[in-house]
Amino acid sequence: MPLTLTVVTPERSVVEGVPAESVTLPGEGGELGILPGHAALVALLGVGIVAWTSGGRRGSVAVRGGFVQVADDAVRVLADHAVPRDAVDVAAARVEKAAAEARRLTVSGSEELDDANAEAAFADARLAAAAAPEKA
Repeated sequence: MPLTLTVVTPERSVVEGVPAESVTLPGEGGELGILPGHAALVALLGVGIVAWTSGGRRGSVAVRGGFVQVADDAVRVLADHAVPRDAVDVAAARVEKAAAEARRLTVSGSEELDDANAEAAFADARLAAAAAPEKA
């Protein structure tokens, strides 16, 4: 029995009930791999890519922050920010990455540095999602 993947943000549903053979996602402490029959899990999301395979095709969504819940072969991602591969504005992501990297040089505290690092990482994740191959 395949997994069912759903990715939502506070503003919208990004991926809804997609069947998947496997799902990988950025946990706060590292990458998580989910296969059918996975133990129940609730974890913090980091910044990166939620990727899945289904019928020889790959899908990807760049995410920043939030939670993931795995239960009964359902993977539910509740992300603070999420951008699917086909909605990535590559030029804007490059500009935002450069701006975040420049901001790193002028921050005055660790909280501002963490925010600049997260912005740069999310821009990187969007660029990686846009470049991800569609065939598994």
